[in-house]
Amino acid sequence: MKDFKKQFLTTFVIGAVLILGIVILVNMIFDNINVGRFDLTADQVYKLSPAVGKIFEKLEAPIEITYYVSSSEKMPTKWKNLERDVIDKLEELELSSNGKLSYTVFDPSAEEEKEAFEEEKEKDEDGKDIIQAQQKPKITRKKIAERLYEKGVIPFGVQSTERDEFAVKRVYSSLVLSYLDRKEDVIQEVRPETFGNLEYEVISRIYKLISNKRPKIALYPSQPEIPPQYRQMYQQTPPDMYDVAAKMLRENGYDVTRTNIKKDDPIPDGIETMVVMIDQPLEERQLYEIDKLIHKGVRVVMAAQQFNYRIAPARQNPGEFDLSGMPSRLNINTLTKNYGFEFDTKMFMDKNSAFIQVPVYQTRNMGMFQVRQQRLEPVTKPVIIKIGNEYINNELSISNKISELFYMYGGRLLVHEEILKENEMNSRTLFTSSDYSWTREGMGYGPVDVTPPPPEDVIKRQPFGILVEGKFKPKYVDQDIPKWSKDPRAGGSPDDEEEPDMPSEITGDVKENKAIVMGCSNMFKNDVLGSVGSHKALLLNCVDALTLGDELINIRSKNIVARRIKATSSMGKTMAKTFVVWFPPLVFIFIGIALNVKRKKK
Repeated sequence: MKDFKKQFLTTFVIGAVLILGIVILVNMIFDNINVGRFDLTADQVYKLSPAVGKIFEKLEAPIEITYYVSSSEKMPTKWKNLERDVIDKLEELELSSNGKLSYTVFDPSAEEEKEAFEEEKEKDEDGKDIIQAQQKPKITRKKIAERLYEKGVIPFGVQSTERDEFAVKRVYSSLVLSYLDRKEDVIQEVRPETFGNLEYEVISRIYKLISNKRPKIALYPSQPEIPPQYRQMYQQTPPDMYDVAAKMLRENGYDVTRTNIKKDDPIPDGIETMVVMIDQPLEERQLYEIDKLIHKGVRVVMAAQQFNYRIAPARQNPGEFDLSGMPSRLNINTLTKNYGFEFDTKMFMDKNSAFIQVPVYQTRNMGMFQVRQQRLEPVTKPVIIKIGNEYINNELSISNKISELFYMYGGRLLVHEEILKENEMNSRTLFTSSDYSWTREGMGYGPVDVTPPPPEDVIKRQPFGILVEGKFKPKYVDQDIPKWSKDPRAGGSPDDEEEPDMPSEITGDVKENKAIVMGCSNMFKNDVLGSVGSHKALLLNCVDALTLGDELINIRSKNIVARRIKATSSMGKTMAKTFVVWFPPLVFIFIGIALNVKRKKK
């Protein structure tokens, strides 16, 4: 018996050692072999887009990413997993790059604490050479912060709620991309709510570093000009409504040139993308210049505003507000109809609307004086359209990261499928109206009826933004170039030479091109763009996708969808209660009957 126990113990120990050795050997073999990772999430949150590998192939040398992040112990509760999630994403990028990307993680807070600890340690040590210690160079907290500030890595404040304490913590969470000897690019704030966009942010910046130049784009309009017939009415130059848009594009690495598309202010040469914001009629020569630009293959972002509106307190009904239309009378459709789309000339309204603040003035008597006071009233009208996430295309990087949009007084786009098909073009919708929208005939200036229509006149999901691809059929071909219009107040001699008739420069084969078209330019004006972050993201995404390459258009932003349990109906609650109360007794009853029948048979 003792020999059997001894033999069993010996066999067990030998088997355990062999199994352990096999496990260690297999682990060593597969340690340096990339077997890939498997993403089992429903939304494929952690799976990289196929286009990422194509962009990495264009790298001439390895690119290095440094992640500056505070330790998880110092992060607020919902930020504690951020470092792990970002590192997982960087590891995925590193694996897919085939050695062309590496990353390091650096905690500035820990470095500062380490330096402070060493300083205290040096003070407590006895027998040290004081002069030598003073001469030793030190990287102080201030120097660390200054060095990071020069890179563009700046700590920012985040709200922290722990137990009964509410505070604002200053943390680091920034990515710095270094490539060859080119200027480093910085993603200044990596947050949990923007983590889904991280792949797009990193890859788009890598693409800019590869190009080794600032992409050149043009923006229309430039400084606004006063029409000659209205110059006596204006005491000063109107404000520049697109200054914020130009500044934002420059901050994101673009060389932006403003133009009014005039004879003395032409479209600059060598641009890759043209951003056109149209809120007034264009001259025939301006339309020709845009047509020529598209024919040459320059990408275009086009937004046009058919209507603006005035909201004011109603005179006859106190407490209510009247809506008055102000048509822009655009003529851009004479050009875009050739391309297969138009900007609808009807007023567009939607049940899904937002609120704006409208100033209301009231005069009050204070003794022998009268004081005029102003207050802001929240007002909603169906022309102040709010586009929710469910009406935004999440299959394109251009619109996927957008949560909501405020479509201020915008209109729908009319897409002519027959023209697109004839020219072998295609369009993809970026965002639409809701399932309850309607139109009104544009009657010019005056009051606007906002009453919802009968059910048969309700229209659903009308396109507000589209991506058009293919060969754009030019309008100004086989005809003379339109002449520049003359300013009647510019002066000049009657003997000035007239422009000679010149044949159109639009010749040769049409090049493949892309255009992003939206029926609202108010979205990108200073007051809206400066206060709504999603509009900034939309404009930047449009320019990035058209300028930096085709691959970026198909890189999806990975956002985790919150799947909430739906509210239970009254019938569902009744059925649940019935099941809980009656099902267990019925089971016992049937089991008892079955056992009783079986016993009687025996």
